[in-house]
Order: sequence, then C-alpha cells, then structure tokens
Amino acid sequence: MADKRIRYGSNTLAFVAIIIGILVLVNFLSSRRFFRADLTADKRYTVSGATKNLIKSLDDIVTITVYFSTEPAEIAQIRRDVKDVLDEYKAFSKKLQIDYIDPAGLDDGEKQELRFKGVNEVQINVRGKDKLEIANVFMGISIGYSGKEEVLPVVQSTANFEYELTSAILKVTTKEAKTIGFLTGHDEYDINAQNEGTQQFRQLMDKSGKGQYNITTVDLQAGDAVDASVTTLIVAGPKQPLSEREKYEIDQFIMRGGKAIFLIDPVTVNMQTLQGTPLPTGLNDLLEHYGVKLGNNLIADLRSHDSVQTQRGFMTVIQDYPYFVKIRNQNFSKEHAVTSQLESLTLPWTSSLETVAVDGVKATALAKTTEFGQSFQGYYNVMPGTQIPKGEYKVFTTVASLEGKFKSFYAGKDIPAVVSTTDDETEEGNDTTPPNEETEERTTITESADTQIIVVGTAQVLTQLSRNSIDFFLNSIDWLTQGDTLIGIRSHTITDRPLKETTNFEKAFIKYLCIVGIPLLVVIIGLARYLLKKRVKRMVETYGSETSLFS
Repeated sequence: MADKRIRYGSNTLAFVAIIIGILVLVNFLSSRRFFRADLTADKRYTVSGATKNLIKSLDDIVTITVYFSTEPAEIAQIRRDVKDVLDEYKAFSKKLQIDYIDPAGLDDGEKQELRFKGVNEVQINVRGKDKLEIANVFMGISIGYSGKEEVLPVVQSTANFEYELTSAILKVTTKEAKTIGFLTGHDEYDINAQNEGTQQFRQLMDKSGKGQYNITTVDLQAGDAVDASVTTLIVAGPKQPLSEREKYEIDQFIMRGGKAIFLIDPVTVNMQTLQGTPLPTGLNDLLEHYGVKLGNNLIADLRSHDSVQTQRGFMTVIQDYPYFVKIRNQNFSKEHAVTSQLESLTLPWTSSLETVAVDGVKATALAKTTEFGQSFQGYYNVMPGTQIPKGEYKVFTTVASLEGKFKSFYAGKDIPAVVSTTDDETEEGNDTTPPNEETEERTTITESADTQIIVVGTAQVLTQLSRNSIDFFLNSIDWLTQGDTLIGIRSHTITDRPLKETTNFEKAFIKYLCIVGIPLLVVIIGLARYLLKKRVKRMVETYGSETSLFS
C-alpha cells in the first residue's frame, strides 16, 4: 500500500512538472513568435490586403507619431490595441517609422505646437476612490511623408482605425489628389447648400472627400466641357431635364475616360402629400445607349424593406414600408468590389434598372430585390399603411455597373447647341441657339478608353446616412476613382446585419419544435436510460455481479 502511494505521488509530481515545463516553453516561444487568430466573419482585426500592398509599395520613409497619454488606466486598452495594429503595419515594410510620445513629458510650448497641428486633449471620465473625475488626455496620431502631414486628432476605437490610418498614408503619399465633380444646375443635391435638408448629404461629402479627393461642382449649362481635372462625375438626383448640350458634355467626358455615377429619380415623391409622380430627367436615352435602361416605375419589396414611424394622435406607430427597399447580403453581387462585402442597403423610393447588351461593355447587376418585388407605374400613393394592390412578383435590379469601351451617343450627329437660359419658350431638345465658334471647332470623340459607370435607381439613398449607405457610396467612388485600394478596408467596420426573412411555415416549425420537440427529446433520453438500466439489471441477475460482466 505504501509503495502504491509513493508511486502515485511520484507520478503526480512528474505530471505537474511536465505541465509547468510545457507552460514555460509555450510562454517563452510566444514571446518571440507572436500569433493570434481573427475569428470574425469579415476579418475585422486583420490588416487587409489593400493596406499591405500600399505599405509594401512605399518609396520613402513614412513617419507615424503616436501622441498617447500613458495615464489614466482607462485608456490603456485602446493604447494597446493601437500599438497592436501599428505593429502589424510595421511588419510589412521597413519604410514605416513609428514613434511613441507621451505628451505629459512635453513643455507648454511643445503642447501648444501639438494643438496647432490638430492633436488636442479630449476629456474622459476617470473613476477614483469614491469619486468620478474628468481627465484631459491626448489620443492623436500624425502621419508625415516628404514634408506633408496628416493628423488623426482622436483615436478612441480601432473599429475604423485601419481605414482612417491607411487613408492618411495614401493622402500624404499621393502626388496629386483626384477630383470628384458634382453636376449642378438642375436642382440636384447641392454640396454647397446651407439648408437643413442637405446637412446629411454634406456630411457624406466630407467623409468621401477626407484624405483622397478634392470636391468641386460642375455646371454645363454654358456648353463648357467638364474640367480636365475631374476624374469622376456624380449626377445626383436632377429634378429638371438636362439639355442635349449638357448630355453631350457628359458623353464626351466619358469618351475621354472619365468615370460617372448616376443617381436618378425617375419618380419624385411629394414629401407633404406622399404622392409619387414621374420625373423626366432627359437621361434615359443616354444611359440606355451605354447599357442600362431606367424603369419609369416605383418598386416595392414585400419581403425585404425598412419600417417607418408614423404619428397617430398621441401615439407613435412603427409600420412596415415596402417602398423603402432593403437590399440584403444575399442580393448583392459577390463578385464586384463595390458590393461584395456589404451586408445591407436601404433604397428609398427606387425604380428598377434593366441591363441592355452593348458590344464591348460588361453590365453587372450590383443589387436586386427579393423575388417579392413589385412594380408600380403612373401616379402613386406611398402613404405608410396604404394597402398595396396585388400584382406580379419578380426580382428587380436596382443598382448596376457598366465597364468597358463605350460608343458615343452622339457619334455621327451634329454637336448640340447651347440652350439659352433666358428663353422661356425653350424646351428639352429644342436647342435653337446657333453654335459658337468653339463648338464648330470641336470634334466629337466616338469611342472611349476603358472606363466605368454606376447607375442607381434612386438618389434618395444619399439622404439615408447609415453605415451601409456611406460604405456603398464611398465604395462606388473609390472603385471608380482609384480601383479597389480602400474598399476592403472600409468593409471591416461594424455594419448592420439584418435578420434573414423566414416564411410563416418556418416560424411555426421552429416555434413548435421548441414547444414540443425539446420536451420530447428529454422524454426519449429518459426512456433510453431507463431501458438501458433495466437491461443491465437483467444481465446482472442472469450472469452474476456487474463486475464479472467485464472481467
């Protein structure tokens, strides 16, 4: 007995010693060969391929200076997270120089210089013993390259940190910022307007212009060509028809290799009466020539849509609203960079699009409704709660892209004259003003180089400033203007993941499975255990003790 105890004690000590040795070895190796696994579905905490390619292509030193306070302890976690991300950046290029500075060690003059640069203190709550205090801390980063500098004033989360940091690196290393032009003159969404209705739109423009782009307006009413500095032209919800001369200038911009986004409202909705009426823009023939036919209709999706709040007396009621079509993950194109990683997108009062076969042009449906889409034409009552008449259900395309070599819509035609804006009798297409000398000297370009166009069946998406609508719009600009550089990074941000729609049968099946199935499973397990014990008992009675059965 004593020998057994000694042997048992020796084995236990040996086992403990082995475990401790393994832990020490693992700790030693992990301190030198760090490894972590990102188990999130969209690899949110992994540096994207676009960032790696940008960092590896640096031709000179980029200095990243981190101005983070070391105290209080409340910011220790975000400081570690930022350092982890920067360590990953550093691993991919020796051209990155990362410096860490605690502003607490700076004198007043240096702190003032830091504030002038754009890195200011922020206030955070600090919990002390039996009290709550306010502390001023620095949480900023500056990025410098060849005399140029960008600043991230405050980094309070790493959710969007990679995108912001890579955008800053891209801006300081880019020789010349590209220009995005917004068409004006037809009551489009105006980025310079000061009224309340454009506040969200201006915020969106600030986000899209941050870092990589110059934003300007483009007015074609005088018959001038789109400025050569404009890389991408955005036509955002014109409320008045474009003249033939304006369409010609857009056509020639595309023929010169320019990119374009058309956000078109073929139907306009009166916000007071919520009545929808057709809205002629004059762009239908031009876009159909390129490869997309605009539907003169309004689309509702009875399966996938948003809800709206309505007021009934003193009560606020939430109602389903099929006219705010919600595109879900499975209805996006998974092969296209703009939409491959989007989870959802709400398209208010959208019309359908139909791709048309055009030689040399690849058309892609980027977003579609579910099979419960329904089309309405003519005049519409879109008041929430209004009964939608039954009709033919089908899948409708709502967003499309075109890429390739385009043929000019005006090939073989005379250059349209400039419409006189003072002539009240002038109508769309009735361009009676004689051509000027500059027009006579111009030559129509009949075919473009490889270029891209995106068409959206509603401009109202610009008023829905959600995380997904921002991602969609900025993805579109990035893809057109500079390829896939930033799209994969932006998609790492936390996004809306709507629940999958289920049928009434599926709901009932799950409900009764929980009510009946789980208790039934417990009964079956109990019955099986009872029968097993009864069988063992009978075998023991037949063959002797339970031990002898296995000897």
